[in-house]
Amino acid sequence: MNTKIHFALAAALATLLSASTRAQQSGTPPVNTQAPPPHNNIRKAIPWKQFNYTCEGGAKLTVYLADPYAKVRYGNNTYVMKQTVSADGNRYSDGKLVWWGKGNGGFLQEDTPDGNGKMILKDCQLIPPAETGSVTGTVSYLQRMALPPNAVIHVKLSDVSQFEGVEKVIAEQNLNLGQRQVPVPFALKFDPAKIDPKHTYSVSAKITVDGQVWFATGQNYPVLTEGQPSHVDLLLKQVATTKAP
Repeated sequence: MNTKIHFALAAALATLLSASTRAQQSGTPPVNTQAPPPHNNIRKAIPWKQFNYTCEGGAKLTVYLADPYAKVRYGNNTYVMKQTVSADGNRYSDGKLVWWGKGNGGFLQEDTPDGNGKMILKDCQLIPPAETGSVTGTVSYLQRMALPPNAVIHVKLSDVSQFEGVEKVIAEQNLNLGQRQVPVPFALKFDPAKIDPKHTYSVSAKITVDGQVWFATGQNYPVLTEGQPSHVDLLLKQVATTKAP
């Protein structure tokens, strides 16, 4: 009886080995059970360059360029156009309107086969990007005491050319201290057109807590004109009524 069982098991094992050998010889590739790697199908944002124009009658027009496309915004409408062949300048059209930019100028008109479509905007001139100036620096003090997180640093750039006690604020910045401690950096942005080389400018600062002044500048920190720098490190003095936390 045992001999018959052993013979049956041997026959079954031989059948399995034979089937495995035939599968390998047939060249059937093994089944890949692993999931394919995910694909990143997110498209990158198009980096549009913005150009602002002033046209006849003071009308405003904005053109966004990202080769070979243009978005022309006029009034409450935005027109998406594609660059077309032109012998002069940069021509963009959506089939109905055409924006034709030439140097620092351009015009917007109806797109017709003869090129004589109705003029929508003409004599458009590029508005140069506004330049900005800056005064940078730090705010600090000598006392060995920490400020509470709700402290606020007020920094301002002023024209102090008038008689003593009168100043004209050119730029200012409020900085919430949070978890920082001095020295705290600042950057005052201003319109260079507001700076008169013949005038005197100064930076001042104060630190307040719950509306109460704890520290303030005790001297002038001249900047910008008359050979003065555009970076200053402000050293504030403790106000007499300040109480340590």
